[in-house]
Amino acid sequence: MMETVRVLDRPEDFKKYGIKQTGLEAWEDGRRDSPEPGHGEIWYFDCSFEDGSTLVLGFRPKSVDHLMQSEDNPNVAINYTNKDGETFFDYRMCSIEESGFSKEKCDLTLGAHYLKGCNWDEYDVKVVPEEPSTLVVDGKPSEDHSASVDLHFTAESKPFRPGTGIIDVGEGFYYNFICITRMQVSGHIHINGEDKEVSGAAYYNHQWFNISPAIAFHHWVWGRQNIGEYSVLIYDMVTRKSTGLVQIPLFTIDDLQGNRIFENTSGDNMSFEILDTYIEKVSGKEYPCAIRYTFEGEDMKITYTIRNPQEIGIMYVYGDAPEPVRKQYDAMGIKPSYTRNLADTELTIETKADHKTIHGRMLYEFNFPGKELREN
Repeated sequence: MMETVRVLDRPEDFKKYGIKQTGLEAWEDGRRDSPEPGHGEIWYFDCSFEDGSTLVLGFRPKSVDHLMQSEDNPNVAINYTNKDGETFFDYRMCSIEESGFSKEKCDLTLGAHYLKGCNWDEYDVKVVPEEPSTLVVDGKPSEDHSASVDLHFTAESKPFRPGTGIIDVGEGFYYNFICITRMQVSGHIHINGEDKEVSGAAYYNHQWFNISPAIAFHHWVWGRQNIGEYSVLIYDMVTRKSTGLVQIPLFTIDDLQGNRIFENTSGDNMSFEILDTYIEKVSGKEYPCAIRYTFEGEDMKITYTIRNPQEIGIMYVYGDAPEPVRKQYDAMGIKPSYTRNLADTELTIETKADHKTIHGRMLYEFNFPGKELREN
């Protein structure tokens, strides 16, 4: 394992970055990065409404396809899926002059749209309609900008900040992460002809980085679920081949009251098994179809198994790219692809006093920039 590839969680790390070891401050949810080439940041919400529809919102100073530029292009992304599985994309591009990203707290203004947070406890989001115009953001076209979003979020669990929230992914790069795994959301949306009051559950994260995830990582597994009386987050990142394919398995379990009963931020007390694989039809790449994590805590042992994924979305980024871009991927030794899956899960919690196993279903993503699952 490369010494520099790790979650920065040592006492000297907290001192270096001026971060308290316990408790998060408001400034940690403000802007953390800069417009320099290669740098990016996102405030992200993933909502699951009671009627079966879902909504993903992203607020960015820079779009992914603008990362290498030397100035911001503030934007809001709306990704809505109705209860029948039909997806709608909408974007807002905003001028730098009409946008602001506070460094003191989560207070973002992008033209007439905003995201305002209060001490990691509550958030308000507003996106208003705009006139039709043709936009292509991160390769996705958007013309109808009639959507509106007015939502309020309340945290039901404490934030998860692995160490300082800063993750060294080697060779001078970082990919940083803080999240709230469990939230309530309510409000009103008008999207793609649907005008309705909504309520449900949500997830929030704030990420900032100086390297594209397609370059930083060989692959990752990201998912969250409510399973029995618990909520679970898995964010298992494996760094690129040049840094040794280091595994950084972030994992949390919260109870119904929002109490964190287990947290993992490194591979030191974890074992990982790929139990079975399959050949993904679109990309032709080998993917795992059964994986098991075993975490050893001081007084608790956790076994978490994900199996039988049903693909509900696939993006073969390499195959869909034009020839010049594919040549660039070839030069980097990567072959990006992505699947979104619905899978069976099994969570076993063992303590001296108890042993319980719970089964459930989880929506998770497998983001796979690498060429082969098992690299030499």
